[in-house]
Amino acid sequence: MNIILKGFDDGSGKPIVESALKGMKIGTCISILNDKKQWPEIDTKEHIWMSAKLLRAGQYPDVDWSKITPLDEEVIQNMRNTESVFLTMVERYAKYADMPYAERLRQYTEHLRYWNHILETKDIGLLLMNTAPHQCYDLVMYDLCKKKNIPVLYLERLVHFGTCTLEDDWERAGEEIRERYEVLEKEHAGDLPVTLSDSFERFYKMYSEVDRGPWYMGPRSKHLEHKTFVQKWGAIAVRILVHKPRYFFRSVLNPLFWKRKWHQHYTTLLYDRFTQDPPTTEPFIYVPLHMQPEATTCPLGGVFTDQQLMVQMLAHAIPAGVHLVIKEHPAQGEMCRSAAFYEALKAIPSVILVPRHYDTFRLTKDAIAVATVTGTAMLEGLFREKPAIMFGHQYFQYAPGVFRVHTREDCAGAVRMILEKKKTHTAREMKLFVKAIQDCSCPYAGSPEDPHISLTKDEKAVLMGEAIAARLKKIWP
Repeated sequence: MNIILKGFDDGSGKPIVESALKGMKIGTCISILNDKKQWPEIDTKEHIWMSAKLLRAGQYPDVDWSKITPLDEEVIQNMRNTESVFLTMVERYAKYADMPYAERLRQYTEHLRYWNHILETKDIGLLLMNTAPHQCYDLVMYDLCKKKNIPVLYLERLVHFGTCTLEDDWERAGEEIRERYEVLEKEHAGDLPVTLSDSFERFYKMYSEVDRGPWYMGPRSKHLEHKTFVQKWGAIAVRILVHKPRYFFRSVLNPLFWKRKWHQHYTTLLYDRFTQDPPTTEPFIYVPLHMQPEATTCPLGGVFTDQQLMVQMLAHAIPAGVHLVIKEHPAQGEMCRSAAFYEALKAIPSVILVPRHYDTFRLTKDAIAVATVTGTAMLEGLFREKPAIMFGHQYFQYAPGVFRVHTREDCAGAVRMILEKKKTHTAREMKLFVKAIQDCSCPYAGSPEDPHISLTKDEKAVLMGEAIAARLKKIWP
């Protein structure tokens, strides 16, 4: 069997892969890694290393394109949706420069051409990924494999519980958990108590009883808290001048650089000027925005990567007298936001923008529901018996209390069930869902480290590898 390994270079990737492929004979293995030192030792006839850093930049410096199969109309047309997502996703690599459309399209077509050629000429039989696709080139690989019916597996990181699952389709992530939950519902009919392992019991109590931010989430960069441009960027500019003088002078002498930075600075201040306290006597749906660019919206948000579309649909569905209380992600930087974005939200009559550091748990408690693309605030709300309106795809999309939205009718139905029929779920149902997660997942060896599981990283890595090996036996009996 010929395989592609992508992204197993986070410090635990090498033992994961070696455990997963132990005893297996591999023909060609393409390992995409940041550092060749993480190269796994496996039984293979041909082992090819490719630089993840260069691929993220859309670069193939050692490729003789005269030997790469050209693209035909059928491949290009079948991948039109991927092209659209890619052109948005590549924004994550345009942090310090304006990437024109022509360059985005060039990168996409080279990725498409190269990997279409490799999948066919190398007769690839598996794409194994350490994460869901979110780095542009891996989205192309993933979607091409799907079109060609080549098996794909990736590790879904359940960071909320320090575990992971194996998934084969990011749009359907969590199906095994849903199936297990349905079995547990039947097994625990009546008042049969729901018992969890010690670590999962701690997680359950933390999310259902403690009002504090997730243990794995870092704060917003301190420099972004400054209100003036000089305070915000002065110290950083000095460091860049000392360590990267060429980059410093190339930037400050570029008018487009100043135009972009001033616009970003203005946009950040604009949101703060638009904010006010949430209503105290009128019902509202809490809508916490995602930090972008991140995989949680692109690709996991699907068409709702632009969160403005989610807000517009909600505003159309809610009746008069109900508000949408929107809070910017406290860690959001200056990318992926514009003055037009905030102005469009502010212009919706039912929308109230609240300060970015307003207590998210207080908003969750006072809201009638929580609506996001795939956000953690929604999961936190579920533990407090708050119904959720979900627009994207994440492993808890099948949890009790979640209303999944794809159409206007879905959204209107969710609002109606929540407001008129007071549809919700119980704490016991959420505990059953946590038990389903416990039964379907294994400890996750990657960072960040969780405080509730005592296994070492190497021990977790071996367990993850064994879980992958068990799944591979179903693919290759």
